[in-house]
Amino acid sequence: MSLYNERIDVRSTTGGHPAFFAWRGGTYRVRRVIGTWTSPGDPAPGGGHATATDLQLIRVAAESDRGEPSVADITRDPATDDWTLRRIWD
Repeated sequence: MSLYNERIDVRSTTGGHPAFFAWRGGTYRVRRVIGTWTSPGDPAPGGGHATATDLQLIRVAAESDRGEPSVADITRDPATDDWTLRRIWD
C-alpha cells in the first residue's frame, strides 16, 4: 500500500462514482465500488452540521490498462469537483 494524495482525472462517472480514472499516464477501470464514506470538513459556524468542505471517500476495485488489479481509495471534493487518489494497493 502506498499513500499518494495526487490529483486524478476522472473520465466518467456512474451514479456519482468514478467509472474510469487516469493517473500517472495510465487509465484505470473501476470494476466495483467497495464502500463510500463522508469525511467531515470544518464544523459550520455556530456548531451547525456538515459543510461544503466534506470529502467523499470511495474505495474501489480497479484494473489498470495492462490488466493489473488493485484497490484504491479515491476522494471527491464536492465544492470543487476535484478528485484525488489517496492510496492504492497493488
